[in-house]
Amino acid sequence: MTESPRKHRKRWLIALLFLMVIAALAIGWWLTHDSSPKESSSSSAGPGQGGGTTSVAAIAAAREDFPVYLSALGTVTSLHRIEIRPRVEGELLSVNFHEGDRVEKGDVLARIDPRTYQAQLDQAKGQLEQDLAQLKTARQNLERYQKLIRTNYISRQDLDEQKQLVQQYQGTVSADRANVQNAQVELDYTSIEAPISGRIGIRNVDPGNIVQLGDEEPIATLTQLSPISVIFSMPSQYRAPIQHRLNSDGTLNVQALDSDESTVLARGELASINSQIDTATGTVRMRARFDNDDLTLFPSAFVNVRLRLKTIPDAIVIPLTAIQNSDDGNFVYVVDNDNTVRRQAVEIAASDDRHTAITSGVEAGQQVVVDGVDRLRDGAHVRVVSHSLPGESNSDEASPGSAAATQDEDGTASPQAEETTDHRNGNNANS
Repeated sequence: MTESPRKHRKRWLIALLFLMVIAALAIGWWLTHDSSPKESSSSSAGPGQGGGTTSVAAIAAAREDFPVYLSALGTVTSLHRIEIRPRVEGELLSVNFHEGDRVEKGDVLARIDPRTYQAQLDQAKGQLEQDLAQLKTARQNLERYQKLIRTNYISRQDLDEQKQLVQQYQGTVSADRANVQNAQVELDYTSIEAPISGRIGIRNVDPGNIVQLGDEEPIATLTQLSPISVIFSMPSQYRAPIQHRLNSDGTLNVQALDSDESTVLARGELASINSQIDTATGTVRMRARFDNDDLTLFPSAFVNVRLRLKTIPDAIVIPLTAIQNSDDGNFVYVVDNDNTVRRQAVEIAASDDRHTAITSGVEAGQQVVVDGVDRLRDGAHVRVVSHSLPGESNSDEASPGSAAATQDEDGTASPQAEETTDHRNGNNANS
């Protein structure tokens, strides 16, 4: 007797259900045994938990003078830039310099054909001599008339006319002397001299050409390179503390650095502060002056500027990487003698791109964590694997960053550290 289709379908359903139960049990067993090691490992490696030790790098807080800088982007600007142009018309006979030469004040740079102007001078001198002779004769006649009037040999009118003639010749002689002087000046202008010492640029006119007043291009451009200045801008809120320091100390040191702020190109002083604030940018322009004897600075080049606002004496200095932030303020992790870390609130006086000067919270010699702080909690056990950071230094030479104080000792408002990167306003115009 054959099996009915209904019973056959029922057996297949029971078998399929049995296989599904077996598969579910197998998956559950695999998940349970595979996740246990991970959970165990995770729980044993949690930050600062279960008595585990965390490896960190720490460095001792130092007590040293901490310079406070303001940073900006500046443009090297010559104190004097003079276009060498003719002041009289004529043929350019010679050019007495090589492009790029260093020239001294008074050096003859070029000569214009002087013959026309020499002739004008000679003519003016001849006219002067002629009129001087006429004036001499008129004065002699006046003396005779003054004697004759006493004996009534001449009339009073004749005497008055002679006096007027003398005055006329005196005026003529004065005009002649002015003409001689003017002709001499024009003759002198045919010899073009350097008005300052500096470096001469590209020659734009060759000998043999006719030069005249109003030429579009100068013969050349003379630029003073030593001393030289750098123009830069600072936010207007820094003008008052800078002016205060300038008034009290007399000078403010300024450094010019290369593009990556790794090398000090030149050292100088703040020379002047502009009398107006740019309302469009909220900045004030300043000029620093550099001796530039080695010609390191070149006009129109961009440099990074560091203005030394002040120095905090005997400051507690720690690496910037040790500073942590929270809703309660700034803090560091201090490594105690039992190799546990303690969260310690600190007050920041000033910072640069590598270091921070603090006013409270840490004493000189205390170890602060500079690497591995993200794995720490208050009271965690640590193992210090490094006590120093490579290349760390806060010297004037090696710290190209800029620091800004939150409050001067005298209460003057001072720049905030996080604002130091906002000063980089380029400036191409002279001030």
